[in-house]
Amino acid sequence: MVVKSNRSEHLLTLKGNRWWFRQGIPKPVHRVTGGPSFIMINLETSDIREAKRRRDDIEAFTRTQFRDVRDGLRGAFELPDWFPSAQPSGRPMGLSGAARGAIIRAAMDGAEDDDEKLMIVRAAEAEADRMKPAQRKAFEDAMSGQVKIEHHLQDHLKTAGLAPKTEAERRGIVMMLARWCSAVGLTLDQIDRKRAGQYVAEVLEEKHAKTRAKHISFLRQYWIFMARRGHVRLPQGEAITSGWPWNDQLIETKGKRVERGARKAEERPFTDTEVSTLMNSTFPLKEAWEGVMKDVFLVALLSGMRQAEIVTLWVEEVVEENGHLSFNLQQGKNASAARKVPAHSSLVSMVRERLKGKAGQDPLFHELAGMGNPSDTYGKRFKRWREALDVADVQEDTRRSLVNFHSARRWFTIKARHAEQPKETIADVIGHTPDKQDVTFGVYAREASEGQRRACVEAVRLPLRCLEVEVIIERDNDVQPPLRV
Repeated sequence: MVVKSNRSEHLLTLKGNRWWFRQGIPKPVHRVTGGPSFIMINLETSDIREAKRRRDDIEAFTRTQFRDVRDGLRGAFELPDWFPSAQPSGRPMGLSGAARGAIIRAAMDGAEDDDEKLMIVRAAEAEADRMKPAQRKAFEDAMSGQVKIEHHLQDHLKTAGLAPKTEAERRGIVMMLARWCSAVGLTLDQIDRKRAGQYVAEVLEEKHAKTRAKHISFLRQYWIFMARRGHVRLPQGEAITSGWPWNDQLIETKGKRVERGARKAEERPFTDTEVSTLMNSTFPLKEAWEGVMKDVFLVALLSGMRQAEIVTLWVEEVVEENGHLSFNLQQGKNASAARKVPAHSSLVSMVRERLKGKAGQDPLFHELAGMGNPSDTYGKRFKRWREALDVADVQEDTRRSLVNFHSARRWFTIKARHAEQPKETIADVIGHTPDKQDVTFGVYAREASEGQRRACVEAVRLPLRCLEVEVIIERDNDVQPPLRV
């Protein structure tokens, strides 16, 4: 039977993302040497295996030193001069001055007592003395927080687990702030609530409310990450998770009265006329694109699935149970995105045709395979498609058309509601997070049955062609209920 050693992290302490060697000095030795009661050395590695190897080397060294002091062969304890400035091979460790400074700062923030802080300061001074002038300046700047805004961005993005498009977008948000700070001569340590407010007023206020909220939201997340790692200092009483200094920077303007025509335009579902125009008009783009463009759009209309969920479907995610097909989604925007969506009966023929000759992780929509970002590619083509058919709704105070691919998801939702489907079942089908304040449906009864979800999907029907609808309405000269096929 193999027994795990209890020396796994013996004499090792993790500070920030670096391992440190921390060893108490035996009392008989301490009575002779005086000073701090322990030794603390930066091992300058985040690899636990390498940290253990270096720990063993130092421990062997200190064991000899302790013995010599106890035996009266020496009157002082000396730290090993080959650590932490060199590896056993003698080559430099390769860390920049700024990286060393950030490690020391993280260790100082996590120090438990004055003795530990004193030892860290001594180690920092020793490291600074060994550095070249340029390295030393970077080290000292990092120790005082005088680094650029984007200095810790890459470390944050590594831990965030974002989709490539989202990662690029959030990198752009931080770099926009970084450029502004560079122009006005600010470093990370100088960003307080007043400076953050100045940035919001000068740069973000002119942007659309949703864009402004997105920028501030991610800057809060970035600052929370840096606060947790000890890279920024918070005012006393401010919680790490508050996102200071970006919390409460959005000022919501609430009007007490809404005048005629003053209602703010919002993105909306497609109308039945717009759906019919897209599905029944002559396809205005390359003929080779028509099949996949219309098939993906049809799935969105009859399932409420998101664009990225549809275009990245694998064959193995189309499952059949009791003669019924479903899309068994395993990933998505949030935890609720992983769900099983029944395939509408109007989709079955198309889906079965696409399954032929494919298996496993083959893409259902193979025409989009091999593209770096299938969702982005499809989205750009869809925009060209609807604009060519004049399916758009651009208002003076909006960033973009009020109808876009997401309008298909909205169309499905409103049609399911008009068909009197329960809101909880609709939420399960489209992948919305349950309301936890609603204890009954948000905590206990959290999932609709297979039959309920399938009934919800089948309740949605495509509209007839616009021309046919207009003829019927003109003939009857009356308002007609929603038509179904």
